[in-house]
Amino acid sequence: MRKLYRRKWEPTNNPLVAEARAQTLAIQRLQVWLRLAYAILAGAVLLGYWGFAENGGLWAQVLGIGLGIVAFLVAMVLRTGIDHGRRNVNAMLESMQSTVQSTE
Repeated sequence: MRKLYRRKWEPTNNPLVAEARAQTLAIQRLQVWLRLAYAILAGAVLLGYWGFAENGGLWAQVLGIGLGIVAFLVAMVLRTGIDHGRRNVNAMLESMQSTVQSTE
């Protein structure tokens, strides 16, 4: 498995920064799973195409459709989670910036 890119974070005692860092790493892991779901979805489309257009058999049609539906639903859930996570991290960082600017 390929190692995720992690930029160097400066040590801090701010719990908001620590939470943003943890959520950023979690989002990166979710992106790996999202790419896997997209790959499975592509394979399901090819399997379904082979089953319908190339006379691959009923099993290929059923498996392609079933796998495609499951992979699509998983990809949508992951995509929604990643979007919400990014918004949450951005809100935390903006909150931290406004706190830092008001103390200066």
